Amino acid sequence: MKKLNIGLVGYGFIGRAHSNAYLTVSQFFDLKYQPVLKAVAARDPEKTKQFAHKWGYQSHYADWKQLVADPSVDVIDIATPNDTHAEIAIARRPSWENDLMRQAAGA
Repeated sequence: MKKLNIGLVGYGFIGRAHSNAYLTVSQFFDLKYQPVLKAVAARDPEKTKQFAHKWGYQSHYADWKQLVADPSVDVIDIATPNDTHAEIAIARRPSWENDLMRQAAGA
């Protein structure tokens, strides 16, 4: 099974719900990918560290821009207030386009 490295931005209710979903999804569905809790980012460094430890994330950042720039993260899960989604998604866009082009070319 291929690993899918998850990067989560935000550790509030939605961050907890999504983390739980990643940990349990294989109990409900047959998957081609295994979600791996790779990194989490949020504003408060200590709370982010605690969240990462509690849920099993491999690393943590106090700035979402560091997570978005992490080449080992395959998917960015944006679990922040709605008005922050666009900035985070747009910041990751250039690498998404490159990833999609490589996949389309069969690389």
